[in-house]
This record gives sequence, structure tokens and C-alpha cells, in this order.
Amino acid sequence: MSCSHFPPWTSRRCKMHIKQVTISNFRSFQTQEEIDPLSPHTNAIVGRNGSGKSNFFDAVQFVLLAPRFANLRQDERQAILHEGSGAAAVNAFVEIIFDNSDQRFALEASDEVVLRRTIGLKKDEFFLNRKKATKSEVQSLLEGAGFSKSNPYFIVQQGKVQDLCTMSDKDRLVLLKEVAGTTVYDEKKKESLARMRDNADSIEKIEDILSDINERLEELQSEKEELTNYQQLDRQRRAIEYTLYDKELRKARHSLDSIEHDRAEHVQVISEYHQAAKETHDSIQEVESVIKAKTNVLRRNKMQLEGLKQDANDAVTLVTRLQLDVNETNMTLENLKEQSQANQKELMRVEKEISEAKTKLEEVVDPAYEQAVKDLQELTDRRDQSKSQIDALYAKQGRGKQFSTKEERDAFLQESIQELRTTKQAKEDQLGKQQDALSNLRRTIQKEAQEIDKLNRDVTDKENALQGLLKSIDQKKKERLEVVDRRKQDQRRTEELREQVREARENFHRASSNFRKVMPRATADGLEALKSIVEKERLTGDQYFGMLMDNFTLQNETYQDCVDVAAQNSLFHVIVDTDDTAALLMKRLEDGKLGRVTFLPLNQLMVESVQYPESSDVRPLISLCLNYDKKVEKAMKHVFNKKLLARSAEVAAEWSARAKMDAITLEGDLCSRKGAMTGGYVDASKSRLRAYSAKKATQDTLRTLDREYETLKRQTQQADHDATKVMSELQRLESKHAELSNMALEKETSKERLTSRLDNQKNQCGKLEKESIPFLEKEVASVEAEILRLEEEIGSDLVESLTDAERKLINDLKKVQAELVPEIDAQTEKVAMASVERQKLSSLLHDNLLKRRRELTEASNIEQGGNRRMSRGALSSAALQQEHEGYLKEQEREFDQAIGIKDDVTARVEKAQEEMQVLQDGLVKAKNELEQLKSGDMKNRSNLEEANEKAEKLLSKRSIYMSKRDTYMRKIAELGSLPPPTELVKYSSKSINELMKSLESVNKTLKKYSHVNKKAFDQYVNFNEQRDQLLSRKDELDKEAKKVNELMESLDLQKDEAINRTFRGASMHFKEVFGELVPQGAGELIMRTAIDEGLAGDDDDGEITDSEGSIDVPTPKKSKGTIDSKNPDVSLYRGIGINVRFSSIGENYIMSQLSGGQKALVAMALIFAIQRCDPAPFYLFDELDQALDSTYRSAVARMIKKQSSDKENPTQFIVSTFRPELVETAAKCYGISLQSKVSSVHVMPKKDALHFIANLMHDEEAVGEVTSVRTSKGSTIGSRKRKTVVEEEESVESEKEDVQSASGNDDMSADEST
Repeated sequence: MSCSHFPPWTSRRCKMHIKQVTISNFRSFQTQEEIDPLSPHTNAIVGRNGSGKSNFFDAVQFVLLAPRFANLRQDERQAILHEGSGAAAVNAFVEIIFDNSDQRFALEASDEVVLRRTIGLKKDEFFLNRKKATKSEVQSLLEGAGFSKSNPYFIVQQGKVQDLCTMSDKDRLVLLKEVAGTTVYDEKKKESLARMRDNADSIEKIEDILSDINERLEELQSEKEELTNYQQLDRQRRAIEYTLYDKELRKARHSLDSIEHDRAEHVQVISEYHQAAKETHDSIQEVESVIKAKTNVLRRNKMQLEGLKQDANDAVTLVTRLQLDVNETNMTLENLKEQSQANQKELMRVEKEISEAKTKLEEVVDPAYEQAVKDLQELTDRRDQSKSQIDALYAKQGRGKQFSTKEERDAFLQESIQELRTTKQAKEDQLGKQQDALSNLRRTIQKEAQEIDKLNRDVTDKENALQGLLKSIDQKKKERLEVVDRRKQDQRRTEELREQVREARENFHRASSNFRKVMPRATADGLEALKSIVEKERLTGDQYFGMLMDNFTLQNETYQDCVDVAAQNSLFHVIVDTDDTAALLMKRLEDGKLGRVTFLPLNQLMVESVQYPESSDVRPLISLCLNYDKKVEKAMKHVFNKKLLARSAEVAAEWSARAKMDAITLEGDLCSRKGAMTGGYVDASKSRLRAYSAKKATQDTLRTLDREYETLKRQTQQADHDATKVMSELQRLESKHAELSNMALEKETSKERLTSRLDNQKNQCGKLEKESIPFLEKEVASVEAEILRLEEEIGSDLVESLTDAERKLINDLKKVQAELVPEIDAQTEKVAMASVERQKLSSLLHDNLLKRRRELTEASNIEQGGNRRMSRGALSSAALQQEHEGYLKEQEREFDQAIGIKDDVTARVEKAQEEMQVLQDGLVKAKNELEQLKSGDMKNRSNLEEANEKAEKLLSKRSIYMSKRDTYMRKIAELGSLPPPTELVKYSSKSINELMKSLESVNKTLKKYSHVNKKAFDQYVNFNEQRDQLLSRKDELDKEAKKVNELMESLDLQKDEAINRTFRGASMHFKEVFGELVPQGAGELIMRTAIDEGLAGDDDDGEITDSEGSIDVPTPKKSKGTIDSKNPDVSLYRGIGINVRFSSIGENYIMSQLSGGQKALVAMALIFAIQRCDPAPFYLFDELDQALDSTYRSAVARMIKKQSSDKENPTQFIVSTFRPELVETAAKCYGISLQSKVSSVHVMPKKDALHFIANLMHDEEAVGEVTSVRTSKGSTIGSRKRKTVVEEEESVESEKEDVQSASGNDDMSADEST
């Protein structure tokens, strides 16, 4: 939210304020969404009583850690949770979004702070900017932003104003101290006093201890002399004993070193024997495995060789068949080529004849025919013209005789002209129809020509598609061959893998059998039965963990023997989660008599904490050798916790006795913590871990091969599917090829039909252009000429005979006609002959030559260059030739591929035969090697037996000398501190016997000092040291007490200064605020002190005691001097009084003399004054103006508006009210409603909010009229008690007509009516 979102009259400077509030399941609020952003100025909230306004303010206090919400018990949390209809709420939260543009919250680069508090029955969590925070972090953040716990008046709830109205002077003083923050000083002072008491107690205890120490030191002084003599003899005894023990120890070590040297050499020999035996044994196993593997490979190669031989026979058969097919296709292709060459020669001959016929027709026959027709037409036109003139002259002569008058003749002529015009119109209409028909024919010709072109393109597209399909068919055929070949290879590989799986399964069964042999039979049966029991009981991996060895892995294979020896049969113990699971499994084993198993329930195993020795010779076996899951750590420690891995057998024997743990060497020698030693040759075939590893390895191999077999099986099935798919796709393509061929044939047929129809239409068009239309045009011209003659005759003289000129003209015309008759006959015959010649040549050209050329073109496919079919539907010779060439290429490709396959199979057969021979030779060699290894193994066993007997004898001697060495080492260690070397030198040259005599003499002398306190000297020194330490500590405590006294004096001074400073500030602000609320009035705060009590006696509030008088501790005394009246001692303060007046003149009144409304106004002035002493970024007022009349409400509203809109320091206010004054000054209004026990907050226009307030006030007035009669007696009694005050206010009103005085009276009257 930015400042630009608010009205122009508001401040443009953003200060920290509440932007949004979100409430969920808090009291009456259930699922209130984010409330519309609040204004940074004044926000008014209206609603009926009980709608949830107070709950809204409680929600804000809940987040801001108000005192009553700071620490909530479970019942208080339950009371906060929403209790509406539906499921009960299990948690609630309130979230407030603050505008932090002024960085009041000390968070880096955060212009917006989101604070959320969430509670449930068992949780209370805080979230700061969506991240979890602690309560102390939130409290520190709020304190740093100005939300002081000592001044909680930034939130004023219902009843707070009334509390201030009824507050005594003493309570107001306590309130002032809280605002001044004296609680902080009191807490620090209390802590200082507690430290003083602790110091005093410590000093008293130190003095008591010092007294006891001094007494003890005096007693020890007398025992020091005897102790000195005793110590001198004791040093002599210890010197003799040390020299004696050292000589015996050196002797034992020398003997032990000699034995160790012999044993080391013998161990090396045994180790060599063991290594030789192990190598021989491993070689035997390796050779046996090789023999078995070669046998299996030999068997597989035989099967593979048989399959390859069969493939070779099939390949030879295929090559032979393809060779025959290629030869046959070559012969067919040669025949097609010869036929194509013949067609080409015939086509050239036809082309030549067509060219000659076209040339003759176009250059000779057609021009001759057209010229003959033209000459005939001219002669005919001359004849017809002469006849027409003759007929006209005779008609004119006849009309002279026919008609008696010129008018009758003219009328007749007009009728004739009209008839001729009708005839002319008919002719012209017929001519137009012929011309339209010509135009239609031309458009039809053009359209059908386009259709023919389209058909040509379609045919071309179909041919291209056919070519593409042929390529696709060829490709599919290749894919079919590849898929079939791949399927054969997959089937062959499947057979090989099936054989390998069978061998792996046999190996796994053999390894499982060997594994069963290394464990007790009952255990083996039980473990086998547990598999089905666990599956039947549906136990999960967190309940049943399997055997101990299933749950760890070795960090190195060299640790196999030592771990096997350390755990032994414990490796077969079964780990389960609880004893219940173990009991269930044991019950099932017992019921079915299925074996016996030891279980390790993790919840019952008690593992001791073991301190391992720190030495480079031994290491904890569990941490050095094993990797395991933390879930089974108890079980692992149960078995391996007290196991050490030693560098050698000697080290193992030494540390097993010293550390009380079992020590094992890498070779498997065990030294038990109870003293027993186990060692010797470790038979690898009896090793539990090796058997388990072998079983696991074969099992993994079997699983891998099973997966490969299943994968290959799926590949084979996929290959079958692919082959089927390719075949179906090939069939589909061939079907589509046939369909396209038929479609191409149909297009060719349609094109021929359209071409024939186009030729006919072109002929019709020529006839219309050259015959029909010219003939009609001549007839129209003749009719027009006749009409002109008749029109010329109209109006001429009527004569019965022709003139001489006319008669002469008739004679001339008849002569012309007679002359034209033979010419016309001759020309007609000439035209007939030219027409016959023309028709004959055209028939030859179109019906014979062109048709033959089209047949040859289709046959040879020369013009179009594609695989066109002939009109009868058969393939052309070129198409057949091309098709057979394609067949030939495909057959040759298949033939080459078949030869390659045959060569490859032949090579594989030869290679398989060679491998089989190599395998047979290797098998014979391996069997011979096995016999030699078995002989060597027998010899190694004999050598090991002899070496082990000698090793046992050496171990026995070694144990004796080790025992002596340990005894003398222990005795030397028990001597304690040794005498100086000067005393030891005196006895180093004596023998063991002499040392024994000297020791006996010294011991007799020491018996005389048996009563001496042997610790007197040490005690004397210790007590002296303690006394010095206690004296130093006492000095420190004295200095600390002095510092605490100084701190308490400083705290008292700071506290007094804070109270005086706060009182002066509150008094000043009270005067300002009261002056703003009551412009004609004045108010002040008065501090009641002990001086006032001495001068005026007790005040009306009774005796006031010092709030700190209850602390029963010695406090620093203040000097009794002259009291400063301007800044008196705070200890003299007894209370804070209030004096006010509501007019410019008149006397002041104290709180007890004011009416209820005046008290409320004064209380609000005090609240605003306190707020100005310690300003907050925003204020929340819940029905602050409840007890005020309209004038005071307006004054409060103006002051709130002024403070919220201040340009320098704007403050946000959120107020709830039932009165219109605060609503009118609010920047934004909200309404709270309650429906079905659920409150909701919504934005209201100011107009609607004022209307809502008006309705509430109207309802209150109606209720007040009904109840006024019942309360009249009580109000009368109350008015008598305030009679004096009312009279004074009325006198002021009559003299000055002060608005505030009148408002006070109105408020009193309203109070009485209430």
C-alpha cells in the first residue's frame, strides 16, 4: 500500500502502520479473509453490541503480545478457538501486515513486515515474514518498534476510560511510574539485592570454613616429623622393590623375546604352508570351475554349431533359388527391350506421316476448300441480290396496279416494313443465340482444357505417389529381411541364455547346499521356513531384517576370516524389530516343527557402552571392518561390540587380557577375553561368510541372467511383432499401390473422354463461326436492305408501270442471273470435291495416324516419361520394362545379401569348429592340471598338521612368560612414584637374592611406624592451599558487594529522574490536550507529596504509603537536607491529583466533583497526554466516546483527525464507535456483523456507516423513553448530590454563555436520565 492510494487531503508521508489483518478461528471469527487494506490515518469500525468488535481488538493485542495474551494456559487457548457450527477448530491464527517504509522495525530491506501468531491446544508459534520465529525475537522486535509493555495505552479497550475516571491519586501515581518504565529499574534493583544476599551468605560460609582449616593445620604440624622418617624408609623400600621387579621383568622379557623370535619364524613357516594350501585349494576350485565352464561352453557350442550348419544349408538353398529368379528376370527384360525398340521405330514412322498429313491439310487442302467456299458464296450472293432487285421492281409495279391511291399503298408498305422488322428481329435473336452458344462453347472448351490439365497433374501426382510407394515397398522388403534375420539371432541367443540360466541355477542350488552345510541343521530348516512365514504374515522390511550377515557388508574382503571367527554362528541370528515379532515367528516355527532360530529383537537388546583402547596395534572390529545401517546398530553391537582386530596373535593375547575383550587377527586367530586361544588353519570350505558370499554371488548371477533372458525373450517377441507389423505394412502398401494404379487408370480414361468431347466442341465452334453466324448475318443484312427500299418507296408517286430505266435494269439483272447459274453449278462441284478431299485427309489424320501415335506413346512412355497405363488398363511396355528392372535390382540385392549371409554363416561354422577344438584341448589340459593340484593339496595338509603341533608348544611357553611379565609390570606400577635415580643406583649392582634380604630388613623397620598418619604432609599442603583460595574469594565478594551498592544508588537516581521527567511531560501534554478538547477550559496534573500531607493533613484519598515500602531489604539511605520544591525526592510522592475547569473563569474542580461525562473527557485527556509522552505508531480505541456527549465527541474526533493527518508525524487510529462524529472524520469505515455465531469484517461507505449509526441511536432513544420513568427516582437522588456543581455551571452559562459549560449541563442531564 502506497501513499498515492489515499485521498488527496491525507498526508503523503507514509509512517509505520497496520496495512491488513487476517483472522482465522479466533473467537467469533471463523474464516475471515484478508480485511481490505486499512487507511494509514483514521479507520472507524461500527457494529452492534456482540457482533465481534472487541474480538477484533483482542486479535490485534493477541499478535502484539499484550500482557493478558503473552502467556496462555491450555484452557485460555481453548477459549480463544472458534466454537461455531461444524467441526471444532484445532488451531487459530491472526496475521498482521505492517507498512515498514520508515524502517521502524529493525529488519534489513523490508518495507513490509508480516507477523503471524498461531495457537492450538498444545502449540503457540510465531512467524515473521513467513518464517518461524521465537517469542523472544518477536518481543524484542516489538519493543524496538515502540510497543512498550510499560505503556499499554496505544490500545484502549472498553472500560479503560471508566477505570481512569474512578482511579485514586495513588493509583495515578502508580500508573505514572509504569509509564516512566520504573518496572525495569525495580527488576534490576531486585536482582542486585538478591546478589547482595547471596554474597553475604557466601562470605559467612567462607569465614566458617577458614576457622576449621586453621584448627586442622595446628594438629597436622605435630605429625610432620614422624612422617619424615617414615617417608625416608618408604623410599628405600620402594627403591629395593623396583630394582628387584625390574631385574625379574628383564629376565621374563628376554625369555619372551627368544620365544617370540622362534614363534615368529615358525609362524612364517605356517603362513607359507597356509598360503600354499590356500593357493592350491583356490587353484583346484578355479580349475574345477574352468572344467565345468568349458564343458558347458562345449555343449552350447555343439548346439550352436548344429544351428549354424542348418543356417548354412538354408543359405545355400536361398542363393540357388535367387540365382534362378535373376536369370529368368533378365530374359524377360531382354524381350521387353526388343519390343520397346520396335515400338520406337513404328512411332517415328507414324510421326512422319502425321507431319506430312498436317502440312498438306493446313497448307493445301484447307486453303483450297476455304477459297472455293468463299467464291461460291460470292456468286450466290450476286445471284440473290439480282433476284431481290428484280422482285422489288416487280412488286413496285404490282402495287401500282393493286392500290388505287398512294395512301393505301403506303399503308401496305408500312405493314410490310413492320413484318420485315419482325423478321429481322427474329433473325437477330437467332443470331444472338448462335453467338451465345459460341461463347458458351468457348468457355466450355477453356474449362475442359483446364480440367484436362488438372487430370494431367493428377495423373502425374499419382505416378509420383506410385514411385514413392514402390520405394516404400522396397524398403519394407529390406526391413522384413532384417527383422527376420534379427529374429533368428535373438532366438539363437535365447537358446544360449536358457542354457546359461540352467547352469546358473545349478550353481545357485549347489552354493545354497554348501551354505546349509556350514550352519546347524535346525537353523537351516528354520531360516528356510521363515521365508514363507514372513511372506504369509506380511511383515515389512522395518519389522523383519533377516540374518545378521544380511545386514552388513565388509569394508574389505581381507576381513572375511576375522569377522567369521568373531561372530561364528551368530551370523545366522535373525534381527527383528520387537520381541512381539520374534514371539510370533517362534510360535509359527514351533507349531509347524520347522526348525530353531535365534532372534535379536532390537527393542530388547541392551548394549553396553564400550571404551575401546587407544592403540595402533588393535582397532575396534565393528568400526574397522563392517558397514551397516543405523537401524540395526544394536544388533551389530550386541555381537561385535567387545571384539578387537589385532595386528598379531601376541598383540591379541596382550590386549584381550588388558581390555577384557575378544581379540582376533586377520588370519582368524582368536584370543578370548576369558583366556582361551583358538588358531590354526582356516578351512575356506567351512567359512560361513565365504559360503554366504558364494551363495549371494551365484544368486546375483542367476538374477542377472534371468533378467537378461526375460529381456531377450521380450526382444524376440518384439521381433516377431515387428515382423508381423512389417508384413502387414507391406501388404498395406501393396494394396495402396494397386488402388493408386486403378485411380491413375480412371484419370487416364476421364482425360481421353474429355479430350474427345473437346475436339467435338471445337468442331461445333468452327461451324458456328464459319457457317451459321455468317449466314444469319447476311439474312439480317438482306432484310435491312429490303426495309430501306420499302421506306424509300413510301411517299413516292403511285405508278402502274415501270420506267424505262427500271425495265432496263430488270433486263440487265436477268442477264446477270443467267450468266451466274453455270458458274454457281461449277463452283458448287468444285466445293464438293474440295470438301471430299479435306474430309478424307482429316479422317486419315484423326482416326488413324493420331490414334496410332497415342497408342505407341502409351506403349513406349516417351511423351510423359512415367509408368502410364494404356487405355485398356494393361501396363505399357516401358512400364513393364521399368517394373522388371526394379524386380531385377531387388533380386540382385537379395542375391548379394544371401551370398553375404552364406559366407558369414560359413565363416561362423568354421570359427565354431575351431573354438570347439580349442575347448576340447583346453578341457584335457585342465583335467591333467587338476590331478596334479590334488596331489599337492595332500602334501600341504600333512605339512600343516606337523607345523600346528609345534606352534601349540610355543604358545604354551609364551603364555607362561607373558604371565610373569604382566605380574612384574603390575607390581612396578603399584609402587607409585619412584625414588630419585641416586637412590636406585645403590641397589642396581646387587643380585636378586641380596635384594630379597635387604627388602626383608627394611620391612621389619617400617613396622615400627605403622601408627604414622601417612597423609599428614599432603593434608597440610592441601589445607594451606584451600585457605589461600578462600581468602582470595572473600576479597572478590567484598568488592562485588561494593559494586552492587553503587549500582543500586545509580538505579534509584535513574528511577527518580525518569519519574520526574515523565510527570513533567505528562503534565505539559495534559494541559495541551485538555486545552484542545475544551478551548475555554484548563486542566493540570498536581503531584501530592509528603510535604502537602505535613501542611494540610490527610487528603480525601486517605493515607498513601510508598509503593516500595513493602521491600524488606537494606536500601541505601538518602541524605536528609533541604527539599527542593521544584524537583523533590520521589520517595516523598504520594499521588497525582487533577484540577480542571470548563470555562475561562470560575474555580477548579477535582475528579470527585465532576459529572460522568466530564470525568470521561478528563480521562481521555490523560490517555492522550500519556500517549504523547511515549508515542506509538498507531492507536486502537474500543468505544472511546461511549460516555461523551456530541460536543466532546466532536472535539475528540477533531483531535484524532488532526493527529492522524499531521504532515510531520501522522498516526494511524483504529476506533470502534456508536456515534457519528468519529465516523465523519474517518478516512475509511468498516462494519462488523455476526451471523450464525460467526463475525465478519467488511468495508462500508461512510454514508452507509452514518446511516447505520443513526439507526442505532434511534433504537437507543426509543429504549431510553421506555426506561426513563423507572429510573427517575434514582436520578433525582443523584442530582441532589451534585447540586452545588450544577448551580455553579448554570451561573457560568448565564454570564458567559459558554458552549462547554452548556455541554456539561447537557451531559449531566443525560447522565441523570440514564
